[in-house]
Amino acid sequence: MSAASVFLYGAVLTVQGFTALLLPRRLFLRLSAVLQLAAFGLLLGTYFLQPALDTPAALVAAESQRVLNWSPSFWFFALFNQLNGSLPSAFAWLAHRAWFGLSVVVCGGTASLLLCYLSAMKKTVEEPDLVPGARAWHWAPRFGSPLKTAIVLFSVRSLTRSRHHRVAFAFYLSIVFAIALSSLKAARSAPAFHSLTSGFLMSTLVMMCLAVAGLRSVFSLPISLNANWILRVTQLYPTEKYIAAARRTLILLAVLPVWLCAALLSVGFRPLFQSAAHLVLLVLMGFIMTDLSLIGLSKIPFACSYLPGKSNIQYMFWGFLIIFLPISMMFAKYEQKVLHYPFQSAFLIGVLAGVALVLWISNRHFARSARLYFEELPPEVITTLGLSSG
Repeated sequence: MSAASVFLYGAVLTVQGFTALLLPRRLFLRLSAVLQLAAFGLLLGTYFLQPALDTPAALVAAESQRVLNWSPSFWFFALFNQLNGSLPSAFAWLAHRAWFGLSVVVCGGTASLLLCYLSAMKKTVEEPDLVPGARAWHWAPRFGSPLKTAIVLFSVRSLTRSRHHRVAFAFYLSIVFAIALSSLKAARSAPAFHSLTSGFLMSTLVMMCLAVAGLRSVFSLPISLNANWILRVTQLYPTEKYIAAARRTLILLAVLPVWLCAALLSVGFRPLFQSAAHLVLLVLMGFIMTDLSLIGLSKIPFACSYLPGKSNIQYMFWGFLIIFLPISMMFAKYEQKVLHYPFQSAFLIGVLAGVALVLWISNRHFARSARLYFEELPPEVITTLGLSSG
């Protein structure tokens, strides 16, 4: 396990280091986030999608040799058995690959670290972490009104340019991605055009809720407190317009990607009307989660100071495991039964649409009297001396 961990760390360090050496500094900063996400997706995808060769017959099969050649998991499994003295001689070449790969990444990581220290340290110190925009013509898509477009683009660039926000949001997206990969693996092993399962229904629901909750949790983290003044002096619209823009951001960056992923995963399910009904239910659940997360939100995403200790991530995690997962399992089983009957499916869609509409109207009503705030201050506590006049 130690050797496998060093191999993974050294491989990522080698690729990242030599990319920093070969590319210009500004281009590397732009590609760094893409490389990190690609490496993360590669690790998760390999873990969930690689075939399970768990018998000696499967290991020696001709069709398994390509997997053995390119999968470090089997290399270090062979290394483990070699250190135990239980490795068959027919698989000694896998252990040799593990030793060779480990030596390559250790040398590569050490060399890239030393070369980056000598050549790129000065550039790292002198240039900011956030890359300034180039002086060229840029086209940006529109997401409604100019205010909504500006806040959506500001949120997208905050997530792509700030490493702090990427790491926080990636914690939630990693679980979403892992669930999607496990659903894809289950779909590949299942017969073609099979009926919807409660596991798939629960997985897509959990993916939707995690994506919305994850994006909402990073809304409170500021991108740059020194730049908040420009958002304050340009508050030319009512507060409800800014809250509507935050809602549009949640829908475009959390609800829509998960819904598209669920739509792709549901291609192999039949009948089609059940898959379509589930997708309608899923998008309504996304709207409900969005409006629930906006209750009490009177600030621009990534533009308000943050008080440490208020997130209570540990309580959210255990509350999710203890409360939300059982509820999602029960709802998935209930939905699986309802989808067999068109009338009951339409009734459930109507109920969720009504709940989503009520939440949307109530949020609009409270947003009219709300005020934007940019400084999150602790509550004032008045401490008395306890003296009483005798």
